[in-house]
Amino acid sequence: MRVKGRFQGFAVAGAVLLMAGCAQAQYKMVKPGASDEAVMQDDAKCQNQSAMIQVADWEYRGTFAEGANIQMKQNRAYQNCMIGKGYSAMRVK
Repeated sequence: MRVKGRFQGFAVAGAVLLMAGCAQAQYKMVKPGASDEAVMQDDAKCQNQSAMIQVADWEYRGTFAEGANIQMKQNRAYQNCMIGKGYSAMRVK
């Protein structure tokens, strides 16, 4: 019975985290005067660069949060790349 209770607790916690993640504001990178083609090229370059990050910080390695840490690092690298190309984040919703 205790195992079932623990599992239910993890399931509830996971559902709460999932809903919290979905409720986050969404942003897109914009650069005044940039053509659609230039935006697509810059986006592709920064996406490829950020996708090369495949290692979590040492404190997350081997834990359930390892994938989330890698994703966070990839997102940060993408944003830094786009900002370096003159883009800024604009909230869309």
